[in-house]
Amino acid sequence: MTRIDVIDNHGQFTHLEQRALRDMGVDVNIVDNDTPSEEIDADGLVLSGGPEIDRSGNCTEYLEMDVPVLGICLGMQIIADRLGGEVGPGDYGGYADVTVEVTDDDDPLVGSLAPDT
Repeated sequence: MTRIDVIDNHGQFTHLEQRALRDMGVDVNIVDNDTPSEEIDADGLVLSGGPEIDRSGNCTEYLEMDVPVLGICLGMQIIADRLGGEVGPGDYGGYADVTVEVTDDDDPLVGSLAPDT
């Protein structure tokens, strides 16, 4: 069975993310973001949301692991920052409108979305 670890960045939806994966039949655990990467044995990771990038623990280390990683909210900001993207405050506090360009129609996660969403 596939095992996914949800990395807890102290956000309010971490347990909902775990439950959604569990309800899909995934073996899923919540792991605190200060857990050393060598102690993580998962087939994939979800970097959860959280209050601020300064409290993201070892998340940048987890991006060096040889497993797929999905970032949600703060988790996506961590990935963008690590890959040289720009992360800044939104027009509405912690939220902002963004446009996402889907470049692979066959992508299992976002391929079914419209080209610009």
